[in-house]
Amino acid sequence: MSERNKIILIALIPMIIICSVMIGIPILGKFLPGFVGETFAKIGGIIWSPFGLEGSLFFMGLIAVFSINSIRRKLEGDEYVTLEIPDSPDDSQS
Repeated sequence: MSERNKIILIALIPMIIICSVMIGIPILGKFLPGFVGETFAKIGGIIWSPFGLEGSLFFMGLIAVFSINSIRRKLEGDEYVTLEIPDSPDDSQS
């Protein structure tokens, strides 16, 4: 398995979790009794409305980008570079 495939599989984990939560909330709303079931059903309706669905897909994309970037930074190491500029003898005399 190539490094790219590993990164893609790791990036899919948060997306699968978010999708399962988005699918699980309305299902819980259907099967839970009383106020808790009504609350989960209401939240599920808000999530699956057009604006909620677009927002959740947007956040899923952000989570995927951040997780891929985090993994890449761990593999490649720190990208900060410290520059040390020596003092020239001409600068110290004036």
